[in-house]
Amino acid sequence: MKRKSFSKLALLLCAWLLLGTACLGRGPSPGALLRQDFTTMDNAELVQYYQSLNDAIAGQRGGRTGFGLGVGVGVGSGSVAVGASQGIRLDDPTDALRARRNQVRLELDRRGLTPPDAGGAVP
Repeated sequence: MKRKSFSKLALLLCAWLLLGTACLGRGPSPGALLRQDFTTMDNAELVQYYQSLNDAIAGQRGGRTGFGLGVGVGVGSGSVAVGASQGIRLDDPTDALRARRNQVRLELDRRGLTPPDAGGAVP
């Protein structure tokens, strides 16, 4: 009986660890960035918004989707398996993020500001 309790506890701990690592390092969602009105931002906010767009584009890497978690139990053998997956999104938000970044770059230029990445390559 103790062994079953330990196995369940270990399984629960693994599931929480996988879920926790999937949520780490997430910035604002692409939808949240696109809903912001950059025309009403002051100069400092606009530069920060531009950098947030760059970070979101760099973080997309091919249009990732949400995190999936699967648990399997072997009948008769007593084994337990935990798996994680991440699918491919058909509606890739990077195109919309790039278009918004271009709009923000034009607004920065109109205000006489230099984008933070002016000396480097833009992803």
